[in-house]
Amino acid sequence: MDDALFEQMPPSQAVNTHAGTAHTLANEVPLAITLNGVNHAVMMVSPYQLEAFIIGFLLTEGIIEHHRDIHDFEFIRQHSAIIANITLANRCHQPWQAQRRNLAGRTGCGLCGIESLQAALPDLPPLAASSLPSTQALMGLRDQLSEWQTLNQDCGALHAAFFADTRGKIQHASEDVGRHNALDKLLGWHHRQSDHGMGIILVTSRCSIELILKMVRTQQPTLVTLSPPTTLAVTQARHYQLNLIHLPYQQAPRVYAASGI
Repeated sequence: MDDALFEQMPPSQAVNTHAGTAHTLANEVPLAITLNGVNHAVMMVSPYQLEAFIIGFLLTEGIIEHHRDIHDFEFIRQHSAIIANITLANRCHQPWQAQRRNLAGRTGCGLCGIESLQAALPDLPPLAASSLPSTQALMGLRDQLSEWQTLNQDCGALHAAFFADTRGKIQHASEDVGRHNALDKLLGWHHRQSDHGMGIILVTSRCSIELILKMVRTQQPTLVTLSPPTTLAVTQARHYQLNLIHLPYQQAPRVYAASGI
């Protein structure tokens, strides 16, 4: 990344109401992603952890298989937007061109722009068998969330995704105005960590099919959600052998899908 060409934007800023009181609000900016000089997508994002977001986004789109498939990042600020010029390895460029799609960048829909049912419900390899987290590990997750959601405490209106080890200790968090973006940021971060094995991924948002597919593409074994999953999410989680667990407030965890069962 060339920092000289990228002027950092704050993830939040103070905004005055008509009454004159100042409140901190989340920033949401267009991020235009070009791959090898070709426009790919414009996504609305919180302007931080952008390298991690792009890695996670390209992984979960099936465009790259490893973060080393990205040879270079160049970020340029253009007025109230950011342009990300990404250089891909040649081996990724041709397959991407063959399956290229245009995305209407939204913060709330992860399947916008897909043109076929086959693309919306791809046939991916199932995950390797894995154990469910212990009840003790799951029940301790909620108490740790506030200390990791620093941006949400500052301005609210942000989704979050967390990585916890198998004992339930949170190691990292990503926040964004978009729930898919928050997960992409976390997955991109995790993919670059050589010292973190597989563990538990927790999201604060509802769980629909897009999140299941992101987990499967990045071979993550366990997804915990604070909101209930959709029926299709449960069906696909069972199909792909993903551990899918809903963690209701002040109630026991609800296991909707378990690997190997």
